[in-house]
This record gives sequence, structure tokens and C-alpha cells, in this order.
Amino acid sequence: MANNASLKPVKDLKPFKTKWRSQVKVLHSWLQNTGSGGETLQMVLTDEQGEKISATCKRNHILSVQRKLPLGKWCVLTTFSVSQASGQYRPTSHPYKIMISDETVITNSDLIQDSIFLSLARYEDIIDGNFKTNFLIGNTFMSICYGKIVRLEPVQTVQVKGQDRKKVQFRLVDANGKDLACCLWGKYAEQLEAYVECEQPLIYLIRFAKISFYRGEVKITNAFDASIVYLDPTMEEALQFKEKLGEDELPLAVIEKKNGCKHRAIKLASNHDDNQLWRCEKRQVKITEVIPVFKLHLIVRDDTETCKLMLLNTVAKTIVGREVVDLWDGSYDEIEDPELLPEPIRA
Repeated sequence: MANNASLKPVKDLKPFKTKWRSQVKVLHSWLQNTGSGGETLQMVLTDEQGEKISATCKRNHILSVQRKLPLGKWCVLTTFSVSQASGQYRPTSHPYKIMISDETVITNSDLIQDSIFLSLARYEDIIDGNFKTNFLIGNTFMSICYGKIVRLEPVQTVQVKGQDRKKVQFRLVDANGKDLACCLWGKYAEQLEAYVECEQPLIYLIRFAKISFYRGEVKITNAFDASIVYLDPTMEEALQFKEKLGEDELPLAVIEKKNGCKHRAIKLASNHDDNQLWRCEKRQVKITEVIPVFKLHLIVRDDTETCKLMLLNTVAKTIVGREVVDLWDGSYDEIEDPELLPEPIRA
């Protein structure tokens, strides 16, 4: 059992000695190539007060540190040095960072504390420039919990320095109507690729995000491999907002222009002329005309197993062989009874 009297909190760590002893756990880690310095292991550590500090070790110590200091486990670090934190994008605002060497001793701790220490940033502070752009936003909800995706564009493959990279762009609106532009690259874009045509609300959390500027607008992007993205997170803050979202959730349709461009529309109350009103999510204007699209839920079976599928407009139209507008009966309600399905779909 660790002698708590000898443990120093993260906020007290300074560069004047190497005999520090501190109880921490890893919130996040990633490999980073520093060029001439070779590959390093980068980490974000926290103490039980939620104070965070970055840490690093060189290539020859990576496997040992990963084994002794796994993600989410409390450990005691003994004999490590502390140096000035630097770099264009820093994962914490702590002025110093921990350097783990072959002299560092890593032992188990009996502390049990499962918190991931979220402290949610406000959109207003990001938009107004209250965060320094050389710091990553360590605990920012970019999600329906504190932001609703109002425009999720198709995933694109673009050339960056002669290599193909995927990217996806979207905007998020929080409960106060503030919105942020977001752009994710690489594996983060691929995570969202399956959801581009999904009409269901997305719960989305990105930690250690980078603040950038594009054409005079603040934009949130992933910081290379240093960011963490959660789809449909289960922490209490997310569940509370998801419950609230369910109370306010409205039916969705898709606006389709003649050139095939689609934007979702939210169903509003009818006006005094009993005309159905919708709000275009992209342009935030009220409209009276929308075009329905397919969203078919199927159970398919072969000689071994059954599985569930969801077919969206383009694929569904190819299989059904008819335009959805030809089968639409004017109702905006989802059809759940298979006996009420139009004959082309049942066939």
C-alpha cells in the first residue's frame, strides 16, 4: 500500500529534482514519431483530483511502460524527472511534463476510482477564442450531448502530400444554439463513415481535439492520433442528455434537390392553414415541401443464421425497383406492421 504522505499531487510537480513519487492513471496514450528522436510513447496522466499532466518515454522503454502502466489503471510512479512542456499542440495545460526513464519504478496502487475526469468546455469559450490554440481541448463534448449534428457531409478521400486520406465535415449545435464546424481526418473519419446516411441522432464525444481556423472560422479537428472519439458514449452526462433528446426528438425527412443533393428536415407543427412545416437542418429555414426517401429495416436469412439490415435510399431503390415517392401514401409515420407494407416492398 502506498504511503500517501509521500505522494505528490500533479499540480506540485516541478523540474528541480528527479526523486518525485506520484499516484496517477493513464487517461490516454498514443505512439508518436518525433523524426530524429524516433518513436515515443505519449500519455496523458491524471491524479485523483483530476489534475492532468502529459508524460513520455523513449522507444526502448515503450513495451515495458505499456505493460506496467495500462490505460485506466492506478499506479505509483517513483523516480522520474519533470521538464518544461513544449510543442505546437499540448494535450494538457500543465506547464511541465513527466519523463519516464529506465530508473523509473512503476508499482500497482490500491486506489479504485473509475472517473475519466470530464470537464466540458463551452462552445462560447471555443468560438470567442478563450482557449489557447496550442493546447488540445482535453475534455470537450463534440456530441449530441452538448451539440446536435446538423450537417454530416459524405466522407471524402483527398490527396494530402501524395497520399489518400479520408475526411468528413459536419456542424454541431449545442443547447444554446451555438454551432461549431468540425472536420475529422483518417481513422476518425472512417468511424463516422457508416453513419453518414443514418437518420438517427448521434451521441458523439471527442477528447483532446485541436482548435484551428479555416477561412476565418473556428474549426474543431482531430490532433493527428492524439484525439479520442467515442460514438454513443455511456457516461452519465451523455445518458442524461440522450434522455432529454428523446423527449424533444422530432421526426426527420430528407430534402432532395434536383441535382440529388440531400439535407435532412425536421418536422414542425402545422401552420394556421394546416400546411405541414419543416425546417431544413442545413439552412435553418422553414419549408413546406419535402421528398421522402427509403429507410428499410430487413431481417435476412440463409441456411445458417439470420441478421438485421438497414437499407437507405440508393440501395433500397435498386432492390425495390420503384421510387419511394411512388409508394408513399402521404403519411409521415414509420410503418412497423409488415402487413401494411406496399406490395413492391413485400415482393
